[in-house]
Amino acid sequence: MLQPGDIQIKADSRNAVTGDRLTTVLLTRFPYTLIQELATHRLLRQGGVVEVLGDTNPFTEWASRSSGSTRAIPVERVIQRILDDPFIPRFSRHQKGMQGVEVDDPEFQAENEWVWRAAMEQNIALARQLAAQGVHKQHVNDLLKPFLRIPILITATEWDNFFYLRTDKPCRPEFREWAIGIQQAIQASQPQVLQPGEWHIPFGDQMPAGLSLAEQLQVAVARCARLSYATHDGKRDVQEDVRLYHQLLQDGHMGPFEHCAMAVSDYLTTPQKIPCYAYVPGRDTPVFTRNFRGFYSYRAMVEDQQWPLTLRA
Repeated sequence: MLQPGDIQIKADSRNAVTGDRLTTVLLTRFPYTLIQELATHRLLRQGGVVEVLGDTNPFTEWASRSSGSTRAIPVERVIQRILDDPFIPRFSRHQKGMQGVEVDDPEFQAENEWVWRAAMEQNIALARQLAAQGVHKQHVNDLLKPFLRIPILITATEWDNFFYLRTDKPCRPEFREWAIGIQQAIQASQPQVLQPGEWHIPFGDQMPAGLSLAEQLQVAVARCARLSYATHDGKRDVQEDVRLYHQLLQDGHMGPFEHCAMAVSDYLTTPQKIPCYAYVPGRDTPVFTRNFRGFYSYRAMVEDQQWPLTLRA
Protein backbone atom coordinates (compact mmCIF):
# COMPACT_ATOMS: atom_id res chain seq x y z
CA MET A 1 0.00 0.00 0.00
CA LEU A 2 1.06 3.57 -0.60
CA GLN A 3 2.40 5.46 2.38
CA PRO A 4 2.53 9.21 3.12
CA GLY A 5 5.41 10.72 1.19
CA ASP A 6 5.50 8.01 -1.48
CA ILE A 7 4.34 10.52 -4.13
CA GLN A 8 5.74 14.07 -4.03
CA ILE A 9 5.30 16.96 -6.47
CA LYS A 10 8.75 18.49 -7.02
CA ALA A 11 7.73 21.15 -9.56
CA ASP A 12 4.42 22.04 -11.18
CA SER A 13 4.17 24.72 -13.87
CA ARG A 14 1.62 26.06 -16.32
CA ASN A 15 2.55 28.01 -19.43
CA ALA A 16 0.65 31.30 -19.26
CA VAL A 17 0.44 31.58 -23.06
CA THR A 18 -0.18 28.03 -24.30
CA GLY A 19 -1.93 26.68 -21.20
CA ASP A 20 0.23 23.55 -21.13
CA ARG A 21 1.08 22.08 -17.75
CA LEU A 22 4.40 20.43 -16.88
CA THR A 23 4.63 18.42 -13.66
CA THR A 24 7.56 16.68 -11.98
CA VAL A 25 6.60 13.85 -9.62
CA LEU A 26 8.91 11.92 -7.30
CA LEU A 27 7.92 8.34 -6.48
CA THR A 28 10.05 7.45 -3.49
CA ARG A 29 9.33 3.69 -3.14
CA PHE A 30 8.38 2.51 -6.61
CA PRO A 31 8.63 -1.27 -7.19
CA TYR A 32 11.45 -2.01 -9.60
CA THR A 33 9.45 -4.76 -11.27
CA LEU A 34 6.76 -2.24 -12.31
CA ILE A 35 9.15 -0.08 -14.35
CA GLN A 36 8.11 -2.04 -17.43
CA GLU A 37 4.58 -0.70 -16.95
CA LEU A 38 5.91 2.85 -17.21
CA ALA A 39 8.02 1.92 -20.22
CA THR A 40 4.99 1.09 -22.35
CA HIS A 41 3.96 4.75 -22.51
CA ARG A 42 5.68 6.43 -25.45
CA LEU A 43 5.40 9.93 -24.03
CA LEU A 44 7.13 9.16 -20.71
CA ARG A 45 10.79 9.11 -21.66
CA GLN A 46 13.26 7.73 -19.14
CA GLY A 47 16.86 8.38 -18.35
CA GLY A 48 19.16 9.23 -15.49
CA VAL A 49 20.55 7.81 -12.34
CA VAL A 50 20.68 7.73 -8.61
CA GLU A 51 23.93 7.49 -6.73
CA VAL A 52 26.01 7.32 -9.95
CA LEU A 53 26.04 8.07 -13.60
CA GLY A 54 23.59 5.36 -14.33
CA ASP A 55 20.97 3.70 -16.44
CA THR A 56 19.27 5.27 -19.43
CA ASN A 57 16.21 3.66 -20.92
CA PRO A 58 15.65 5.01 -24.45
CA PHE A 59 12.52 3.15 -25.49
CA THR A 60 9.87 5.49 -24.11
CA GLU A 61 9.08 9.06 -25.04
CA TRP A 62 6.17 10.63 -23.20
CA ALA A 63 7.86 11.76 -20.06
CA SER A 64 11.32 12.30 -18.76
CA ARG A 65 12.19 9.86 -16.02
CA SER A 66 15.18 9.34 -13.79
CA SER A 67 15.35 6.22 -11.67
CA GLY A 68 17.53 4.33 -9.25
CA SER A 69 20.28 2.33 -10.90
CA THR A 70 21.05 -1.12 -9.53
CA ARG A 71 24.28 -1.05 -11.51
CA ALA A 72 25.54 1.59 -9.12
CA ILE A 73 24.44 0.49 -5.67
CA PRO A 74 26.57 -2.02 -3.69
CA VAL A 75 25.00 -5.44 -3.27
CA GLU A 76 24.71 -5.28 0.51
CA ARG A 77 23.03 -1.88 0.33
CA VAL A 78 20.46 -3.25 -2.10
CA ILE A 79 19.88 -6.23 0.17
CA GLN A 80 19.39 -3.96 3.19
CA ARG A 81 16.86 -1.86 1.29
CA ILE A 82 14.93 -5.01 0.45
CA LEU A 83 15.01 -6.28 4.01
CA ASP A 84 13.84 -2.88 5.28
CA ASP A 85 11.05 -2.45 2.72
CA PRO A 86 10.45 -5.39 0.36
CA PHE A 87 8.04 -5.27 -2.54
CA ILE A 88 5.30 -7.86 -2.01
CA PRO A 89 2.73 -8.21 -4.82
CA ARG A 90 -0.99 -8.15 -4.24
CA PHE A 91 -1.61 -11.64 -5.57
CA SER A 92 -4.48 -12.36 -7.95
CA ARG A 93 -5.89 -15.73 -8.98
CA HIS A 94 -4.99 -17.34 -12.27
CA GLN A 95 -7.19 -17.09 -15.32
CA LYS A 96 -6.57 -16.93 -19.05
CA GLY A 97 -5.19 -13.66 -20.39
CA MET A 98 -2.94 -10.89 -19.04
CA GLN A 99 -5.02 -10.05 -15.98
CA GLY A 100 -5.58 -12.22 -12.94
CA VAL A 101 -8.73 -12.28 -10.86
CA GLU A 102 -8.42 -9.82 -7.99
CA VAL A 103 -9.50 -11.35 -4.70
CA ASP A 104 -9.94 -10.08 -1.17
CA ASP A 105 -8.72 -13.23 0.56
CA PRO A 106 -6.17 -12.76 3.37
CA GLU A 107 -5.42 -16.49 3.47
CA PHE A 108 -4.69 -16.61 -0.26
CA GLN A 109 -2.43 -13.55 0.08
CA ALA A 110 -0.60 -14.97 3.10
CA GLU A 111 0.14 -18.39 1.63
CA ASN A 112 1.50 -16.91 -1.58
CA GLU A 113 3.39 -14.18 0.24
CA TRP A 114 5.20 -16.93 2.13
CA VAL A 115 6.41 -18.39 -1.19
CA TRP A 116 7.44 -14.93 -2.42
CA ARG A 117 9.43 -14.25 0.73
CA ALA A 118 11.10 -17.65 0.45
CA ALA A 119 12.18 -16.77 -3.08
CA MET A 120 13.46 -13.42 -1.79
CA GLU A 121 15.55 -15.09 0.89
CA GLN A 122 16.92 -17.59 -1.63
CA ASN A 123 17.83 -14.86 -4.12
CA ILE A 124 19.55 -12.85 -1.41
CA ALA A 125 21.65 -15.88 -0.51
CA LEU A 126 22.50 -16.52 -4.16
CA ALA A 127 23.35 -12.86 -4.72
CA ARG A 128 25.75 -12.94 -1.81
CA GLN A 129 27.32 -16.10 -3.23
CA LEU A 130 27.88 -14.46 -6.62
CA ALA A 131 29.36 -11.40 -4.95
CA ALA A 132 31.70 -13.58 -2.91
CA GLN A 133 32.83 -15.22 -6.14
CA GLY A 134 33.85 -11.84 -7.55
CA VAL A 135 30.89 -11.10 -9.81
CA HIS A 136 30.21 -7.40 -10.42
CA LYS A 137 27.16 -5.85 -8.78
CA GLN A 138 25.57 -5.00 -12.13
CA HIS A 139 24.95 -8.74 -12.56
CA VAL A 140 24.43 -9.70 -8.93
CA ASN A 141 21.73 -7.11 -8.33
CA ASP A 142 19.64 -8.51 -11.18
CA LEU A 143 18.67 -11.34 -8.84
CA LEU A 144 17.30 -8.80 -6.36
CA LYS A 145 15.19 -6.59 -8.63
CA PRO A 146 11.82 -8.34 -8.13
CA PHE A 147 11.91 -7.45 -4.44
CA LEU A 148 13.43 -3.95 -4.65
CA ARG A 149 11.85 -0.50 -4.40
CA ILE A 150 13.58 2.50 -5.96
CA PRO A 151 12.96 6.24 -6.34
CA ILE A 152 11.75 7.47 -9.74
CA LEU A 153 11.39 11.05 -10.93
CA ILE A 154 8.88 11.66 -13.73
CA THR A 155 8.37 14.91 -15.66
CA ALA A 156 5.65 15.17 -18.30
CA THR A 157 3.01 17.30 -19.95
CA GLU A 158 1.10 14.36 -21.46
CA TRP A 159 -0.57 12.48 -18.60
CA ASP A 160 -4.09 11.89 -19.95
CA ASN A 161 -3.56 8.59 -21.76
CA PHE A 162 -1.42 7.29 -18.91
CA PHE A 163 -4.21 7.94 -16.42
CA TYR A 164 -6.87 6.62 -18.80
CA LEU A 165 -5.12 3.27 -19.10
CA ARG A 166 -3.41 2.86 -15.74
CA THR A 167 -6.20 3.89 -13.39
CA ASP A 168 -8.61 1.50 -15.08
CA LYS A 169 -9.61 -1.88 -13.63
CA PRO A 170 -7.71 -4.03 -16.18
CA CYS A 171 -4.40 -2.53 -15.05
CA ARG A 172 -2.18 -4.53 -12.71
CA PRO A 173 -3.47 -3.75 -9.20
CA GLU A 174 -0.18 -2.57 -7.70
CA PHE A 175 0.50 -0.25 -10.61
CA ARG A 176 -3.07 1.04 -10.65
CA GLU A 177 -2.64 2.13 -7.04
CA TRP A 178 0.41 4.20 -7.99
CA ALA A 179 -1.30 5.68 -11.05
CA ILE A 180 -4.32 6.74 -9.00
CA GLY A 181 -2.01 8.23 -6.37
CA ILE A 182 -0.11 10.22 -9.01
CA GLN A 183 -3.36 11.46 -10.53
CA GLN A 184 -4.66 12.59 -7.16
CA ALA A 185 -1.40 14.33 -6.28
CA ILE A 186 -1.42 16.26 -9.55
CA GLN A 187 -5.09 17.18 -9.15
CA ALA A 188 -4.39 18.52 -5.66
CA SER A 189 -1.34 20.54 -6.74
CA GLN A 190 -1.52 24.20 -7.74
CA PRO A 191 0.81 24.87 -10.70
CA GLN A 192 2.98 27.97 -10.83
CA VAL A 193 2.13 30.13 -13.83
CA LEU A 194 5.19 30.78 -16.02
CA GLN A 195 5.59 33.37 -18.73
CA PRO A 196 7.55 32.42 -21.88
CA GLY A 197 11.22 32.30 -21.01
CA GLU A 198 10.62 31.38 -17.37
CA TRP A 199 11.77 28.04 -16.02
CA HIS A 200 10.30 24.89 -14.49
CA ILE A 201 13.01 23.77 -12.02
CA PRO A 202 12.51 20.68 -9.80
CA PHE A 203 13.83 20.98 -6.23
CA GLY A 204 14.02 24.75 -6.75
CA ASP A 205 12.38 25.50 -3.41
CA GLN A 206 15.23 23.75 -1.59
CA MET A 207 18.00 25.83 -3.14
CA PRO A 208 19.84 28.64 -1.32
CA ALA A 209 18.91 32.21 -2.22
CA GLY A 210 21.03 34.20 -4.64
CA LEU A 211 21.83 31.51 -7.22
CA SER A 212 21.86 32.59 -10.85
CA LEU A 213 19.60 30.82 -13.33
CA ALA A 214 22.56 28.87 -14.69
CA GLU A 215 23.48 27.77 -11.16
CA GLN A 216 19.89 26.78 -10.36
CA LEU A 217 19.79 24.59 -13.45
CA GLN A 218 23.11 22.97 -12.60
CA VAL A 219 22.02 22.20 -9.04
CA ALA A 220 18.64 20.88 -10.23
CA VAL A 221 20.26 18.56 -12.77
CA ALA A 222 22.55 17.11 -10.12
CA ARG A 223 19.69 16.62 -7.67
CA CYS A 224 17.53 14.99 -10.34
CA ALA A 225 20.44 12.64 -10.97
CA ARG A 226 20.60 11.71 -7.30
CA LEU A 227 16.82 11.89 -6.74
CA SER A 228 17.70 13.62 -3.50
CA TYR A 229 18.33 17.03 -2.04
CA ALA A 230 21.62 15.81 -0.61
CA THR A 231 24.98 14.46 -1.72
CA HIS A 232 25.70 10.79 -1.25
CA ASP A 233 27.09 11.41 2.22
CA GLY A 234 23.91 13.20 3.27
CA LYS A 235 24.98 16.85 2.94
CA ARG A 236 23.48 19.66 0.86
CA ASP A 237 26.42 21.04 -1.08
CA VAL A 238 25.95 23.36 -4.06
CA GLN A 239 29.61 23.03 -5.08
CA GLU A 240 29.26 19.24 -5.15
CA ASP A 241 26.07 19.61 -7.20
CA VAL A 242 27.89 21.81 -9.73
CA ARG A 243 30.75 19.31 -9.89
CA LEU A 244 28.33 16.45 -10.59
CA TYR A 245 26.54 18.56 -13.21
CA HIS A 246 29.76 19.06 -15.17
CA GLN A 247 30.62 15.38 -14.83
CA LEU A 248 27.21 14.39 -16.20
CA LEU A 249 27.60 16.83 -19.08
CA GLN A 250 31.13 15.70 -19.88
CA ASP A 251 30.20 12.01 -19.82
CA GLY A 252 27.03 12.50 -21.87
CA HIS A 253 24.58 11.32 -19.21
CA MET A 254 21.76 13.59 -20.32
CA GLY A 255 18.69 12.03 -18.71
CA PRO A 256 18.78 14.25 -15.61
CA PHE A 257 18.85 17.35 -17.86
CA GLU A 258 15.31 16.60 -19.10
CA HIS A 259 13.41 17.61 -15.96
CA CYS A 260 14.14 21.35 -16.16
CA ALA A 261 12.34 23.15 -18.97
CA MET A 262 11.62 26.65 -20.23
CA ALA A 263 8.13 27.85 -21.15
CA VAL A 264 7.87 28.55 -24.89
CA SER A 265 6.27 31.53 -26.62
CA ASP A 266 3.99 29.76 -29.07
CA TYR A 267 3.75 26.75 -31.35
CA LEU A 268 4.83 26.83 -34.96
CA THR A 269 1.39 25.33 -35.50
CA THR A 270 -0.94 24.08 -32.81
CA PRO A 271 -0.57 20.31 -33.09
CA GLN A 272 -2.53 17.98 -30.88
CA LYS A 273 0.26 15.47 -30.66
CA ILE A 274 3.89 15.22 -29.63
CA PRO A 275 6.46 15.91 -30.99
CA CYS A 276 6.01 19.52 -32.03
CA TYR A 277 7.94 22.67 -32.79
CA ALA A 278 7.61 25.90 -30.88
CA TYR A 279 9.03 29.41 -30.65
CA VAL A 280 11.15 30.51 -27.71
CA PRO A 281 11.95 34.07 -26.61
CA GLY A 282 14.87 35.57 -28.49
CA ARG A 283 14.69 33.26 -31.52
CA ASP A 284 13.04 33.74 -34.90
CA THR A 285 13.21 30.08 -35.90
CA PRO A 286 11.28 27.33 -34.07
CA VAL A 287 12.87 24.65 -31.90
CA PHE A 288 11.94 20.98 -31.61
CA THR A 289 10.50 20.53 -28.12
CA ARG A 290 10.77 16.72 -28.04
CA ASN A 291 8.42 15.04 -25.58
CA PHE A 292 7.06 18.18 -23.89
CA ARG A 293 4.32 20.43 -25.20
CA GLY A 294 4.59 24.10 -24.25
CA PHE A 295 8.05 23.66 -22.71
CA TYR A 296 11.58 23.29 -24.11
CA SER A 297 13.64 20.95 -21.96
CA TYR A 298 17.11 21.88 -20.74
CA ARG A 299 18.45 18.70 -22.35
CA ALA A 300 17.03 19.71 -25.72
CA MET A 301 18.45 23.17 -25.29
CA VAL A 302 21.94 21.82 -24.53
CA GLU A 303 21.80 19.31 -27.38
CA ASP A 304 20.59 22.01 -29.77
CA GLN A 305 23.41 24.26 -28.53
CA GLN A 306 20.94 27.01 -27.69
CA TRP A 307 21.39 27.11 -23.92
CA PRO A 308 24.24 29.66 -23.65
CA LEU A 309 22.27 32.22 -25.68
CA THR A 310 19.09 31.62 -23.71
CA LEU A 311 20.74 31.84 -20.30
CA ARG A 312 22.43 35.12 -21.19
CA ALA A 313 19.17 36.64 -22.37
